[in-house]
Amino acid sequence: MNKETKIDAHRESKIIFICWLAYTAAYIGRLNFNASIVAIISDLGVTKADAGLVSSCFFFAYGAGQLINGILSKKYNAKFMIFISLLLSSVFNLLMPLCNDISLMKYVWLGNGMVQSVLWSTLIKTLSDFISDKKLPKAILAMSTTVAIGTFAAYGISSLSVYANNWQIAFYIASAVLIISAVIWIALFGPSKTPVIHSDTEQKEKVKIGKVVLLALFITAFAGIANGFIKDGINTWVPSVLYEEFGISQSFSIFLTLLLPMVSTLGAAIAKKVHEKIASHAAMNMIFFSVSALLCGGILLSLKAHSIITIMLCFIGVACGMAMINNVITSMFALDYRRLLNAGFAAGLLNTFCYIGSTTTSYTLGAVSQAHGWNAVFLIMLVVCVAAAVICLAGYWTEKKAKE
Repeated sequence: MNKETKIDAHRESKIIFICWLAYTAAYIGRLNFNASIVAIISDLGVTKADAGLVSSCFFFAYGAGQLINGILSKKYNAKFMIFISLLLSSVFNLLMPLCNDISLMKYVWLGNGMVQSVLWSTLIKTLSDFISDKKLPKAILAMSTTVAIGTFAAYGISSLSVYANNWQIAFYIASAVLIISAVIWIALFGPSKTPVIHSDTEQKEKVKIGKVVLLALFITAFAGIANGFIKDGINTWVPSVLYEEFGISQSFSIFLTLLLPMVSTLGAAIAKKVHEKIASHAAMNMIFFSVSALLCGGILLSLKAHSIITIMLCFIGVACGMAMINNVITSMFALDYRRLLNAGFAAGLLNTFCYIGSTTTSYTLGAVSQAHGWNAVFLIMLVVCVAAAVICLAGYWTEKKAKE
């Protein structure tokens, strides 16, 4: 290996690291509200629906912004856009505990969603531009762990903050993490870099998008809605279920929720292994949704039997399944099809659909649980998983026929 190749490899590793760090930090600065929601509801004396609306405001702004930023990401100076986004998110996190009013929190969290919506499509576009095919699997694996690790960190920090009877600390820590990440990003990104040059064949392939790719994009987008609905529904309301149904303290219920992202980290590696055997994204999602549907059924049985061990195992399984699906949708698809689609646009578009599901889940499931109890919530999740599995199966067979 010559000196230039070593330099290029080192540069690629740096890019992968700072992209991973930026998005992991972003998750800490977006899930801290959901992680602390039990304590916030209790402290401010608000309903679950009112608190869920704050999360929905974030998801709405983030989802809508993803579509816009996915289109514009091609024109962005990634170095400065990511830096500014992280800094502004830090400011919004700092403002949250200072509000101490649920009606004001909605607007602050809406702003946080807007600035964070710049991140994913711009980061994926950066990886697409600067990472070679050889290191691309490493980049996909690294980015797929951001959700689980960021979620684990957010819930861990919030658990300790609630235990200290001060949920506001979680937002102050997130603000500091985002500032530090912004500084590391700008320092390690270095001077403007030259994108990886793809072969002439690859450039010609990108000119025409076939119907198979469009079909795959459509099916993946639908799966994204279901994924966002289930994933953020689980992350948001598991502490409340444990607190209300099993009488566990607020801080310990948040602490137990840490098991979800801890195990979900394995989902990235599992999804990667499955993808080595199954090329179709629709087929992979069909399998993961089917297993998650069975686990949602297990949650319903566990509520009836009042078994905390069984319900925790089912929660962990669903969270792992959703992590794998999220990995397929937001990382694998965009980078697998980067020769045919603008990676930033594909990532932004698919993340938009994920957050359509996320936008509806916090308020909707909070209102449903208040009116009809938790059984109704998990019955809805089961139905969503089954519907998504059926659509993905139909998409897989249609996609298979179109290729013949």
